[in-house]
Amino acid sequence: NMKETYEWIQSWCDETGKHDLPRVLLIGDSITRSYEGKVRELLKGKAYVDYIATSYAIDTKMFATLIDAFYKDDKYALVHFNNGLHGEYVGTRTYAAKLGKIVRKMPDSKVVLVTSTVVNENGNKVRHPIWHKIVKARNSAVHAIAGECGYGVDDLYSVSLSIKKEDRSEDGIHYAEGGVNALADAVAKCITENLGL
Repeated sequence: NMKETYEWIQSWCDETGKHDLPRVLLIGDSITRSYEGKVRELLKGKAYVDYIATSYAIDTKMFATLIDAFYKDDKYALVHFNNGLHGEYVGTRTYAAKLGKIVRKMPDSKVVLVTSTVVNENGNKVRHPIWHKIVKARNSAVHAIAGECGYGVDDLYSVSLSIKKEDRSEDGIHYAEGGVNALADAVAKCITENLGL
């Protein structure tokens, strides 16, 4: 597997000594990192929200080890799994196999798989047009695995298509505050509905 120029890992576990509310784990990349704080705010008093976000691709040993260790470190009522924007070289079949293997190792939690976001179908100068095809193929795999395993799907791809230009970042991948808020609202709603909060 190929490394990116810069690889990073960020995480936060909230109120780790408390177990009076359900604990939720957000897994993802910079998109997850952008909305985790807002999701925590929206779920305050309903759930504790932990997150781990990383640039490592899904086919790396680092990613598999990280997620496995993080998941086993606490008891999670729900795992919200958003991974699709790294490891451009990973083919859809490999992506699906790795994703399936990781999320099937979470028997003690409700699992929700998340479709990957795109910033802009038209005039995207940062990620080439092929990238949109990769995301769509990966999102199809997400739906297929969710169907096989009986997992929920949080369709952030559809949310991302509806985000206005002024709420998107010029880099072609990320979001300004308005876009982040739209994603966070969708994530919090998904978690609330799945846990019956």
